Amino acid sequence: MVMSTQCDVKLVFFARKIVFAAVLCLFTQASSAFGGAIAKDTRMSFASYGILHKLSEDSVRQAYGASGRIMCPFNEASAFLIHRSDIVVTARHVIYPEKVMNSYAGRMAINRCGFEVSDGKDSVWYSVDIKSFRKSEAEQRSTTDRFDWIVMKLATPVVGLQPYRLPSKHPAIGEKIKTVSIRQDGFRPDGWHDRIIADCSIRALDAIDKKPASGLRTDCSWARGASGGALLRETENGPEALGIMSSTTSLSCERYDRTRCFSFAVGFTSEIIEAIRELAEE
Repeated sequence: MVMSTQCDVKLVFFARKIVFAAVLCLFTQASSAFGGAIAKDTRMSFASYGILHKLSEDSVRQAYGASGRIMCPFNEASAFLIHRSDIVVTARHVIYPEKVMNSYAGRMAINRCGFEVSDGKDSVWYSVDIKSFRKSEAEQRSTTDRFDWIVMKLATPVVGLQPYRLPSKHPAIGEKIKTVSIRQDGFRPDGWHDRIIADCSIRALDAIDKKPASGLRTDCSWARGASGGALLRETENGPEALGIMSSTTSLSCERYDRTRCFSFAVGFTSEIIEAIRELAEE
């Protein structure tokens, strides 16, 4: 069928409008993404998570309030209460400089540290006993090594919050998890009290030095600020900590890839659990 010239012009104009709208939509979606996104980015604030799951923000904060902020002495990073309300774990590279980790720890004497919890409006700080540090003395050999952890004890227990539980069993490939951290790059800069939560999955397990599940490769999105955060398994008795957020391979990428696009967490090896139990005097 032959159409008139006027009709052809209208169809071309209409087609261009559709293409322009599609490009605008893609641009808007891309420009709103945060750094460190892997495939679908599920990161959101506690408030947004509560709205999505029809929960109050207070109930979300109560469930995941064990996630807080560590400062030693001036650099901020994620950390969380584990096993007891006076024991904190985070990534070693946020406290001590690590050459291979591009770490943001300062090269200065550590004479004080604080751990902060928040109700979303105000902060409560707890002093860390810096003499209580427990960590591996082995040098971190890569960004996906098993030594990026440090455990410490608070001078006084945190009041009113339940610590995350130690893992009851090894994580599994394909297991659904949550990550919880303080604010990350790309989130609002004034969101000091924000905590960032995301749903994602464990995609591969590394047996580093033949230690099962000592490294966890995930499709979780995270960026600067997330180091030291918690990888969590949901149970009927409350969240279990499976790993400590350590590194990520890219600013953002379209899909998970075991070697080129993943986020890495240190798994809770027997060495870490023994350090926690030692501080708990068990």
